[in-house]
Amino acid sequence: MPRDDKHPSARLSSAHSRELGEELRRVRVGLGIKASTLCEEVGWSSAKLSKLEGGTRGACEADVATLLGFYRADKAVRARVLELVKQSDRGCFVRAHHDASPDDVLCARMHEAVARTLTCYQPLLLPSLLRSKAYAEALLGHAGAGGEQRDSRLGHLAARQEVLHRESAPEAVVFIHEAALHLVVGGPAVMHDQCMRLCFMADRARLGLRVVPMSAGHPALRCSATLLTFAEPLKPLAFSETATATAFFDEDTAIAAVRRKFAALGAMALGVEESRAVFRRWAVAYDTTDPRSGTVAAAQR
Repeated sequence: MPRDDKHPSARLSSAHSRELGEELRRVRVGLGIKASTLCEEVGWSSAKLSKLEGGTRGACEADVATLLGFYRADKAVRARVLELVKQSDRGCFVRAHHDASPDDVLCARMHEAVARTLTCYQPLLLPSLLRSKAYAEALLGHAGAGGEQRDSRLGHLAARQEVLHRESAPEAVVFIHEAALHLVVGGPAVMHDQCMRLCFMADRARLGLRVVPMSAGHPALRCSATLLTFAEPLKPLAFSETATATAFFDEDTAIAAVRRKFAALGAMALGVEESRAVFRRWAVAYDTTDPRSGTVAAAQR
């Protein structure tokens, strides 16, 4: 979350308040308005604006309306931002994306960008952070996305994946269910290239890819989850994506439940080196044979 001003203390911030602050900051920066110019025009101190955009100051509707009025924000922006102001900060909230891409949900992207650690799991399909362009295109084709919508979603995906390529990339662990390697998305050639991509990604020092075998059965396999941790004093943030919305949680009880989920997945999953061998085996299988003639279980032997 880049800042024009000195980053304020985060002791009072939450995921919800930081999201609201970032929405306001993006509107201002998008219009090319300097923080100092804004403060002079509306009669605010620089500290007040910095805390509001940093999420460390409670946002009242009147203050936000003042900013939106000064920015001459359009109806869609006003509705989106004012809805955030009206929502109670209760430690959990939902961001609908409907026909948009879950990869363009601001709250997820902005927090992934500053996370110290990232742990994620998605059943049946590969998580977004690992998908090749061809794999993602095949999924979008099945979803009926085409033309401009497809290109927009692919752009959002590529932007989100940048988090793993930065020098400041988080320490990441991604759990991949064996079923995601069995299910053919886009055809054998696409799956071959995707498995090769996983092989190459597995070489990264700050990224651990771990396969959860089909033989493992546990309630932790049931739904997707991502857990982010940050430098203190920011609290951890968890979220889960569905087809139409992403649910976020930073309440202590919910975070503890997500930690238990990942502890269970970690106990069931193959190690990093074993998982790398599985990716290689499947890359060969998709390149030369019917992929269903072999299994991940066979690759473990």
